[in-house]
Amino acid sequence: MKIYLYLKCGFQMIILAPQRPIFNHKSLSEYNNKRMNWKSKEYCKKEDLSNHYWEQGFFHFDFGENHTYKRDFEEIRLRDLALFTLGDIKGKTILDIGCGDGLYSVTFLKLGAEKVCGQDLSEDYIRDASRKSMELGYSNFTGIVGDCSKLQFEDNSFDIVFSGDVFEHITDELKLKFIQEAYRVLKPGGIFTVKTPNKSYLKFSNFLHRIKAVTRFKNPFNIHIAHTKNNPDNEHHGLINHKNLENIFLNTMFHYPITTKAELNKGMPEGLSKFLSNYNVFNQHIIMTVTKPYFYELYK
Repeated sequence: MKIYLYLKCGFQMIILAPQRPIFNHKSLSEYNNKRMNWKSKEYCKKEDLSNHYWEQGFFHFDFGENHTYKRDFEEIRLRDLALFTLGDIKGKTILDIGCGDGLYSVTFLKLGAEKVCGQDLSEDYIRDASRKSMELGYSNFTGIVGDCSKLQFEDNSFDIVFSGDVFEHITDELKLKFIQEAYRVLKPGGIFTVKTPNKSYLKFSNFLHRIKAVTRFKNPFNIHIAHTKNNPDNEHHGLINHKNLENIFLNTMFHYPITTKAELNKGMPEGLSKFLSNYNVFNQHIIMTVTKPYFYELYK
């Protein structure tokens, strides 16, 4: 008889022993043909992915020969929560800093933004974002290659500035310059939302994974937060927690930051999930929104 060990450490249930499911096309179809909700699981073979698989939230699941992708409903829910902070964006001018290949920029266009601009360090990403918007029939996207510390736009140009999954890639010093530039290009009353992974959550989660490794007689110190300490790279060297990001915002003239809380979707009782979401450490991502003041700006 298989033995399962459950470690309920505050927010996450670690299950020791079961293996990842192995799918063929028939079993994938049967598995996915269920009533969907935010706790659902959906898998897809690489060859069956649509051209919009990244936007749909599919990530590589099986690193073996099956090439299976799993849909991360938690990630697409967090993307939605970040965009909800912007309100109705119809007719708005929006700047997407670190726009990548247009994940959020194209979404803003689909939601009726009057004009969307994107700035990114990568010329290839800007080219891809421009191509995507044109293929969808949008002519109101402008992509600029440039560093986030020096935005290539005039003062008071945008109703909204957005940055999704960028802050984890830059230093705290650069974050402050980034925020100051976002302030400069925003119109008075404009809003700026940042979405970035929560360092506190990742550290706690990593601690639990190390406990799991010990129970399997593996070296726990070989386990690190993804994209840090060469696991497999150091792209997320700028991870930050709520308090430190809030402090950076408080060194500017933005109004006090508002944080969006998100319940964990980890198979725990709903009441416990709601309770834990009140604590920053149990939020997978930081979603923080600030507003540029009216009176300070209009009566200089």
